[in-house]
Amino acid sequence: MDNQTQEPVNEVGSTEKGDQKQSNTLTIVLIVALIAAIAAIVVLLIVYVFGDGGEDEGAVLPPPAVTVEATVIPPTPEPGEPTATVIAPKGVNVRTGPGLAYPVIGVAPNGATLEVVGVSQDRTWWVVNIPGAPGNYGWLSEEYVEVQNSDGVLVIPAPPVPTPVATPIPTAPPAPDITFTASRTTINAGEKATLSWSVDNVNAVYMYPIGDNFENYPTTGQGSREVQPYITTSYELLTFNRDGSTSSSRIEISVMSGLTSNRWLLTSYSTPNGGYKRPHPQTEVTARFGPDGSLSGSAGCNSYNSSFTAFDQTLRIYNMAPSQAWCGTPGGIMEQEGAFLELMQRASKMDISAGQLTVFDGAGNRMLEFING
Repeated sequence: MDNQTQEPVNEVGSTEKGDQKQSNTLTIVLIVALIAAIAAIVVLLIVYVFGDGGEDEGAVLPPPAVTVEATVIPPTPEPGEPTATVIAPKGVNVRTGPGLAYPVIGVAPNGATLEVVGVSQDRTWWVVNIPGAPGNYGWLSEEYVEVQNSDGVLVIPAPPVPTPVATPIPTAPPAPDITFTASRTTINAGEKATLSWSVDNVNAVYMYPIGDNFENYPTTGQGSREVQPYITTSYELLTFNRDGSTSSSRIEISVMSGLTSNRWLLTSYSTPNGGYKRPHPQTEVTARFGPDGSLSGSAGCNSYNSSFTAFDQTLRIYNMAPSQAWCGTPGGIMEQEGAFLELMQRASKMDISAGQLTVFDGAGNRMLEFING
């Protein structure tokens, strides 16, 4: 920037001429106060114009787009070379071209003197030597520098204005496409139903009976499964979708004349030696499975209460709690009762066919047989 000028400040030095005899001390005091007020306003204007580095271009903007240390001062120019000295108190932005549309590559601090290597065609931006910058030079607004020995510097055409890089808009993953159907939703105990599904645009698929762990039932996106539940059971098709969410669809198969539909009368039970025994003829061993998960009946001598969970063909019985009556020992009634209670708590699987309930242990061994009673 060539020499800057400052607007002259108007002063008030006299009042209208009048009768000198009317001058008094009050008039002098008013004139002095007015002069002091004008002087204060002038000081404020000077601070405003020269004290804050000018407009936005002289302020430190966000970090540069090209890595150049903001506080690095280039080598001191040789005497007599064209120079630009920063006069903005907060420093001036160094850009890749002559205009605010060009990225900032650093900040030249106040008082820094840089070697001038060129000027823009309209002489409003100076090109200075910036080692390490693109092309080893940068552009400074003439408004915030004072230039010396600038006669004869080259006029440098402005580089192309950078095209803003558009932020790519993430493409949402396709929505899952899920179909889940059943060949029938009401069956009699012992009958079967077929569940079918078709799933696309997901990461994983599981089809399982509610009550069991879904991780035990991974499957493919297209498939079917024949089921034979002995108690009303809900089946869930669970998908893990590509956007991180999950989806589920459920089908309930209602079972008529199933586990909870009847009172069951024990007809045989397994013995430790691998055989089977009929209950003592003077006893009646029963079981009634309630829709609410309760289990009750007679163990032959004592009554009992318990709870159970069942789904599909799975049966589990918990906390068999008999009453405390003693029925003596004729025919081993108490031993039979103890064996029955212990076998019930080992239940794992069941089968219902032609009005008969069979209970198996975890290894698939038949333990108990009941009939409708």
